[in-house]
Amino acid sequence: MRASLVRAGFLKRNLDQLSSAAGRALSVGGLAGPVPDLEIYSFRNPTTAANTKVFTDGGFGGFSVAKMESVTSSGDSPDEPPVYGRFSGTISIDLPKNRPDIERSGFAAWRMPDPGWTILGKALYNVEPYSFLAMRVKADQSRYFVNLQVDSMVQSDLFQHRLFAKTPGKWETLYIPFSEFVKTHMGKVLKSQGHMPKNSMTTVGMGLIDRIPGPFELCIDCVWATNNRDLDALEDEDSVE
Repeated sequence: MRASLVRAGFLKRNLDQLSSAAGRALSVGGLAGPVPDLEIYSFRNPTTAANTKVFTDGGFGGFSVAKMESVTSSGDSPDEPPVYGRFSGTISIDLPKNRPDIERSGFAAWRMPDPGWTILGKALYNVEPYSFLAMRVKADQSRYFVNLQVDSMVQSDLFQHRLFAKTPGKWETLYIPFSEFVKTHMGKVLKSQGHMPKNSMTTVGMGLIDRIPGPFELCIDCVWATNNRDLDALEDEDSVE
């Protein structure tokens, strides 16, 4: 245990957890003003993409392929981050001939790695003080979902919400209220919902489940929790279906 305590990653997680917890306690108590934004996952570090977990139906014999890679900006667009992640690949709905038990395929997803451990226990993200999950992305026309995982007995349960890109092909900042995430199991909405335990979030990811064969590409800058929403994002979104 002593050897692991000196590892930079372990020490950083402890400092981050302690600093974040202390800052939130002061802010919630009204002693430090507004709650500062909480960064959850960023691709601005070129090494982040290599640590991101990627899943496809290939895990049970399907033929979809996907990858997450780090991209350095060409500098041609002022909206493009200097470094970002690119989730891309090809969706196939072909079924494996030797697996009659498989009746459906055609998905790909990514998520951040497991958060690890600190001296306080399992490293968890407490987003209780925040109203929105924010993300800077450049999406295509495909149908994506944002997936939140919490520390629970059923690890396959996810809280999901559609990623509604307003300007496909361009960088934009999207805000999703935490209150609008829906609890699902294996892609199906559960009848028993309840409230998402916002104090024990473990991972964030995004998945492509429209089952339309062909290439896809989703670029991601970073994901964070916030109470600050741009005025441009307050336009009527109810018309988006």
